[in-house]
Amino acid sequence: MGGSSFEDLKSFPPEARSGMGYQLHLVQAGEMPDDWKARGNLGKGVTGVYEIRLSVEHNIYRTAYVAKFEGYVVVLHCWQKKTQAISDSDKAIIVKRYREAKEYFNE
Repeated sequence: MGGSSFEDLKSFPPEARSGMGYQLHLVQAGEMPDDWKARGNLGKGVTGVYEIRLSVEHNIYRTAYVAKFEGYVVVLHCWQKKTQAISDSDKAIIVKRYREAKEYFNE
């Protein structure tokens, strides 16, 4: 499984990186992040994707993840959001990486 999610997360400013890391820790511990939403409408067969939402100093950061593959939390995409809507390119990345994870875990 490939992708740049980890590098993208590391590129966040320190406060955003730390905050997002804590939110992912909550998910790993079986809890829900402080601010999240289910990410629907990504395409046929793409289910169980959630988006963590984090605001730091008037900037918006997002992480899309899925936690249904053999108990793993799979981070699909991390990005800084510029508009209210999710861009088609961000959706495409999430879907591509979801399908890669599904194949990797033989789901």
